[in-house]
Amino acid sequence: MRKLLVLFLTLLVVPAAYSATRPPPPPTGDGTLSVREGRGMLYLSVRGSITGRFDRGKITITDPNPYDSNRAVVYGASRTTYRGDKTTVYQGRNIPFRTIGALFHTRIEGRGIFLSAVGRGQGLVDGTGNPSAGVFYDGVWSLNDQPYRSLPDELTRFVLSTTPPSR
Repeated sequence: MRKLLVLFLTLLVVPAAYSATRPPPPPTGDGTLSVREGRGMLYLSVRGSITGRFDRGKITITDPNPYDSNRAVVYGASRTTYRGDKTTVYQGRNIPFRTIGALFHTRIEGRGIFLSAVGRGQGLVDGTGNPSAGVFYDGVWSLNDQPYRSLPDELTRFVLSTTPPSR
C-alpha cells in the first residue's frame, strides 16, 4: 500500500514540476499591423494578408515560392522591374497593393503609406521624421492592437503575432 501511495504522489509531482520549469509556448496567433499616413520604410516578412496603398514611392515584393497559386496584386505602377523569378519592384504614384495567403517579403519606401496586415512574421519600420529637414510628421502605426504612436525615427524591429495566453 505504501509503494502505491509513493507511486501515486510521484506521478502527481513530476509533471507539475516539469510544467513549472518549461518555457512558455511560442506565439501562435495572428498579429496585426496598421500604418496611417506613413513616410519612410516598412519591411514585412509575413505569412498572412497585407493590403494597402501609398501616394508616392516604390514597393519591392519577393515571393519565396513563385510557382504556387498565390500572387501579389499591384495596380497602377508607372515602372515595373523584374529581378529574377522571385522579386518584382513597382514604382509610381497612388499604388494600391495586396498579398494574401502565403509568405511574402514586402519592402515599401515612400510617402502616404496606408497599410493593414494580419498574420505571423516579423518586420522593420523606419520613419523619416526630421525637424531640421522640415519633416515634422511621418505617420503613425499600431502593432498587435496597441495604441497608435508615431513611426520611429530609427530602424526598429517588430514581431507580428499574438502573445500566448497566460496560465
